[in-house]
Amino acid sequence: MVNTATGGLEWLYDRDLPLVSFTFARQVSARELLERMGVDQDTVAVRGMDDFHYELGGLLYERDGYVVTAGHYRTWAWVQERGSWKSLEDRGLVLRASIGTAALELHASMKPGAVFGYAENGRLITGLDTTDLFKRTGSDPHRFDTEIQALGARPEEHEYGPRGSLGLFYRLAANLGIGVLEEDARIDRPVLSGRLLPPASR
Repeated sequence: MVNTATGGLEWLYDRDLPLVSFTFARQVSARELLERMGVDQDTVAVRGMDDFHYELGGLLYERDGYVVTAGHYRTWAWVQERGSWKSLEDRGLVLRASIGTAALELHASMKPGAVFGYAENGRLITGLDTTDLFKRTGSDPHRFDTEIQALGARPEEHEYGPRGSLGLFYRLAANLGIGVLEEDARIDRPVLSGRLLPPASR
């Protein structure tokens, strides 16, 4: 049995965060993941909390701010979108992030529901979306059924376990070895940060 604590997401399980938006890619650098997501190269720098808020804080709640932080956890790079969510506006983003590897996206907002998308080598393998009942997409939409059942969830019956749908998705991600250290998410120490370029359609 996989210990979910090894995934480095356990600190998120009981948090009632208004916005959650992460993209992960395996065996690439954080800077490369930013490049795959379309970062403005002129904005990329390692910033501590004071510099981050001084240089980027005013854009956090702007519709076209696209402020991100990035880092590593074990073999996975992560990018956290902290305001506007390019990865939800550009549905091909997680596919590009997965070219030659695997990528995962996790999203949730104050509206009920969460989004989990797992891609490999440019193709969506499994998409799970609880904002639309329990919508499954991808070439193998049942890829994680064994893990879902092992976690005691029955999503087609709207039963996601004691931590809800987002908690279930965190646990599925953690089982893949994905994580983000809490001190990095809070920028308690310097992290890579910058702004993504707006989607091409905007």
